[in-house]
Amino acid sequence: MSYEIYKIIHLLGLVLLFSGLTGLLTVRMSGGQLAGSTKSLVFVSHGVGLLLLLVSGFGLLARLGLTHDIPNWVFVKIAAWVVAGGAIALVKRKGHIGWPLFLSLIFVFLIAGYFAIFKPF
Repeated sequence: MSYEIYKIIHLLGLVLLFSGLTGLLTVRMSGGQLAGSTKSLVFVSHGVGLLLLLVSGFGLLARLGLTHDIPNWVFVKIAAWVVAGGAIALVKRKGHIGWPLFLSLIFVFLIAGYFAIFKPF
C-alpha cells in the first residue's frame, strides 16, 4: 500500500479511538451507565481504532524505510498508544472526573502528534 493510504488508515484509527473514549467519557460525566449496543459501539470503536493505529503506524514506518534502526520518537508513539489503550479503563472507572481526564487525553494525543510530525530524536 502507498504511504498516503497508510496515513488515511492511521487517521481513521485516531478518529475511532478518540470517538470511543469521548463517547464513554460523555456518558460517565453525565452520570449514566452504558448498556447494550451503545456499550458495544464505544468499546468496539476504541479497539478497532487501536488496531488500525498500530497496523498503519508500522506500515508507515516501513514506507519510511525505518525497519531496522527504529528512532526513539517511535518509542514515544508506542508509549502514547499504550496509554490510549489503557485510557478506556480509566475513563470507565473515573470518567466522572470529567474535564481533567479529557484534557489529559488531549495532551497525550498532542504529544504523539508532535513526535510524529517533528521527529525530534
